[in-house]
Amino acid sequence: MNTPPGSHEVRSGRRLCPFPIRCPNGVTVEYVLICCRLFVGAVFAVSAVSKVRGRGAYAAFLDAAGALAPWVPPPARTVTGPVVVAGELAVAVLLVPPATVVAGFAVAAALLAAFTAAIASALLSRRRVPCACFGGGSRSPVGPAHLVRNGVLLAGSLTGSVLGLDASGAVPEPAGAVAAAFLGLVVAGLVLLTDGIAGLLRPSGA
Repeated sequence: MNTPPGSHEVRSGRRLCPFPIRCPNGVTVEYVLICCRLFVGAVFAVSAVSKVRGRGAYAAFLDAAGALAPWVPPPARTVTGPVVVAGELAVAVLLVPPATVVAGFAVAAALLAAFTAAIASALLSRRRVPCACFGGGSRSPVGPAHLVRNGVLLAGSLTGSVLGLDASGAVPEPAGAVAAAFLGLVVAGLVLLTDGIAGLLRPSGA
């Protein structure tokens, strides 16, 4: 069977992996997949928990969601809130077992696409809307930094989806797996600090 130039012929069942970056037995891809799972899963888990940690946080989230998507009728917002939280929790849970990682990344990508569209709409219409993505902990208005944050998360989700479809099931070295997981959590931490970082970079009085 012919393979693309520069690629390694790695079989998983009857499939042939076309990825040129794959090490023997697909270990490199497994490391990247672990990193993406920890990165995306941690952010969505924190996001969901922060929204329901108290009535005030949940109310702030609903208010911000209504301001971000004013075209959604008020009665529908009572449904939108639980759906978003349930979706975020589903992402965190689905990314744990290897058998459901692709579904988890797919749900994450769908939610991120909706969030990004709502934020872009608010910015284009020059509406000053507070970001309550993580409950009421931050009242900073949404801005370009939030689009970048969602873009990074979306990139991680799409990368994880592609690699998850082609995962060989190779067992990575424990040290490498721990390093990949640590890197994923570090990136998640930076993403969770988006508001603080954006505030430091924001001009005084802006």
